[in-house]
Order: sequence, then C-alpha cells, then structure tokens
Amino acid sequence: MKNKTSLRIALLALLLGQAAIQDRFVFPSWRKDLAPKTANVVGLSPEQILFAFAGFREFMAGVLWVRADSFFHTGNYDAILPVLRIVTWLDPHQLEVYTTGGWHLAYNFTDESQRSDRRYIQPALKFLEEGVRNNSNVWDLKFELGWTYFHKIQDPVSAIPWMEEASKHPDMLEARRRVLAHAYAKAGRFQDAVNLWVELLERAEDRYKKDPDSFDARSNRDVVRNNLEGLLMRIVRRYGKYPETLPPIVLDFEATAKVVRPKTILVEGTLGILTIGARVDVILRNKGFQMKYDPSQMESFSFEVDKDLTYMQDSLAVRDGKFRREIDMSKDPRMYGFKAQEYELEISFNPRAASINVQDRIGWSGEGITDPKYLDDKTIPGVRRVVKVIPITRDEILQLRQ
Repeated sequence: MKNKTSLRIALLALLLGQAAIQDRFVFPSWRKDLAPKTANVVGLSPEQILFAFAGFREFMAGVLWVRADSFFHTGNYDAILPVLRIVTWLDPHQLEVYTTGGWHLAYNFTDESQRSDRRYIQPALKFLEEGVRNNSNVWDLKFELGWTYFHKIQDPVSAIPWMEEASKHPDMLEARRRVLAHAYAKAGRFQDAVNLWVELLERAEDRYKKDPDSFDARSNRDVVRNNLEGLLMRIVRRYGKYPETLPPIVLDFEATAKVVRPKTILVEGTLGILTIGARVDVILRNKGFQMKYDPSQMESFSFEVDKDLTYMQDSLAVRDGKFRREIDMSKDPRMYGFKAQEYELEISFNPRAASINVQDRIGWSGEGITDPKYLDDKTIPGVRRVVKVIPITRDEILQLRQ
C-alpha cells in the first residue's frame, strides 16, 4: 500500500513538473513557431490545448492524408479536395499537403484527352499562397508557386518574384536556384540571368574545391558552367553583331475552325516555322472572358469553380509549317457545359513557350518574327506573337441549327 502511495505521489509530481515546464518554456515557443496560424488559440491555457500540443491534431492530419493518398491512387480526385482542406486546418505546417494539393489542382483535373481543367489553376495558386503564409520560414512553397507559374502557366514574369523570395533562404536546393536563372532568361532579363549563373558557378566551384572527389559537387559545377556558357553563346548568336534572329521570318500565320460534330471542332492552319519544336495554343472560352492567374483575385481559398464557364486550352504541334487537330469536348460535360450563348476561339503562337532550337531563330520574345495580318506586340509586354480570334456561338458548337 505504501509503495502504491509513493508511486502515485511520484506520478503526480512528474505531471505537475511537466505542466510547469510546458507552461513556462515549451508552450510559448510552440505558440510562436508552430501553432497553426489558421486556428484561434488566444485565451487558451496550456492544459486546454494539451491534445494539440501532444500531437493529436498532427496525428489526425496524418491519418487523413494517408486516406487522401488512397483516393489519389484510385483516381477518385474529387474526394481528395475536402480532405486537403481538413488536413491543412488540422496541421497547416504539412508542406507535403500544400505541395501535393497545389500540384493536384493544377495538373490532375483533366478531360478525356488529358487537357487540364484550367479553372482549377486559380484555386491551386491560392492554396499554395495560403501555405506560404502559414510557412513563411521555409522556401519550398514559395518555389512551388513560382514553378506553377513557370511551368504550368508558362508565365516566367509572374514566376520570378516567388522564386526570388524562395532564393533568399540559404538552405534552398541549388538545383531549384537554377530554375530562377532560366526564368530570368525566358522573361528577357538576360543580365539578371547571367549574374545569377555566375553567382551559382562561384558557389559550385567553392564546393568542388572543398570536396574534389564528390561526384555530386563535380556534376553540379559542370551543369552550372554549361548553362552559363550556353546562355552567353545564345545571347551573342541571337542579339550580337550579326544576329541570327534577323531578318525576321514572315510567319504568314492563318487558322480556321470548323465544327465537324457536336462539341468537336477541327482546328487547322499554317505557321511559317519549319523547324520541329513550334506549337500553337488553342483556347475556347466564353466571349469576353480572360483567365487571370492571380491568387489575389480570390478573397479566400475555395475549391469551387465557375460551372457556367467553359474554358478549353490545348497545344498543337506544327509539322512542316502546318497544324491540324480535331478537339473533341463531347465526353466531358462537367468541364465543357456550354451554357453561354457566345464564345471565342483563340489560336496563337507565343515565342516564349517555344523550344530552344526555335528560339535560336526567332529570339526569346519573338524579335525574329513578323506577320502581315496577326502580329500582336501589345498584349504581353515585350513579346511579339501572332494571334487570331474566331467568334463562334453555342448553336454552332452544338450543331443545333444546320
């Protein structure tokens, strides 16, 4: 009996000591560095948040995330969305959830032909932006936001500020820093690109000198050096004394569209670039609508998209100066509801999205192209592109009137 009493007293003392340490030292640090920024813990005592402090919230978030992973592997993408929201409420410091969730929204909602539902890109950006706010002390999500602009949206200008913020973190992976240099070049900021490659080369050389037997250090140095030399060579070839981008190519761009079946449009045309690697973008959208990939346009994050908006984007390869494809939207009524009465079909060629071998002739921003009918040098600052917009009605798309 005496031993049991002594044990109880010892346990009570241990608990009281643990509570005192928690109240005096651990809880203030947890509240400052780890407390969820989306949860209201003002006025709560350490005892009242015992479960959260002990990892209960994080544990439940982990369980739900495992469940979301099973939804993903079975293709049940819609079921993942509410789980993403719950997990980030429970534990807003799970970087993997924000990273995977942003990628899932931007890339995985597709039609039968694997065209992305671009209505979900805006929520993807907002979701990642929320992740940045809740985890401003790390670089990962800032880079993911920049990468979404750079790769998915093909907008290096908007990618750069996020990648620059990520690069301010000393622990950012060197391979990720290189993407910022590529973004500078694609955005026409050549001096910034060169300066960054020089800085990266100096760091790579220092690392290699410290460990010359390291395969990783040697490979990193060689990759950075090759990128710097390649960039300098391309700048001279494209914009030097005898630029290969001149005289400009007359594209003689033309495009037509014909509804061949209900919700199926044949797009074909010509683009005077014979080199393999050129592609034209095709966008079908509600008349007058312009997609703005800006998270600030959303007051708060939401998975909901405008069900009245039809927005299709595809990319067509150019072969021997010609492009042609039937775009079938008949199998995906959730993406293509065709609820508006009037639409626009935009066919365009953007040099900044072209392959390197094509840009060697026309420049990063289209300095080496011209066109008598469809040249556009105003919509995207500093970029010369060609674009044609074809009006089309709902009745024509659905073939309601023959």
